Amino acid sequence: MTNPFDCIANHTARYFTHQGINCMTQMGPFTINGYIELPENHPWLDFPDMIEVHPDIEVHGGITYHEGRVIGFDTNHLGDGHHPEAQHANPKIAFFHGEHVHAWTWAEVEEETRRLAEQAKDTHHA
Repeated sequence: MTNPFDCIANHTARYFTHQGINCMTQMGPFTINGYIELPENHPWLDFPDMIEVHPDIEVHGGITYHEGRVIGFDTNHLGDGHHPEAQHANPKIAFFHGEHVHAWTWAEVEEETRRLAEQAKDTHHA
């Protein structure tokens, strides 16, 4: 069996399964991202051109990645700070935004990824 995340995984990838859904988190250029693999014939896949704005999906910043059955989100939106371990992190990002920003931790992104997996599981069995 091949890893569904092989096409995007890097050396920081952390894999886990939640409620039978394959999940991955990894460091991106600025922040940590979360991904899940949707089961075959999942109803969200019926709307491939609209999955980013699907009304059943609530995840930080919305879906920003979709390839095949893998969907994902990032934590690089207004109000999000760069993670200090990220390759292209800018510690002065708060200055540029003129506000307090929050850099998501690994634990927070894993929790949000688990929440996305729960939504996928609930929708698949609805």
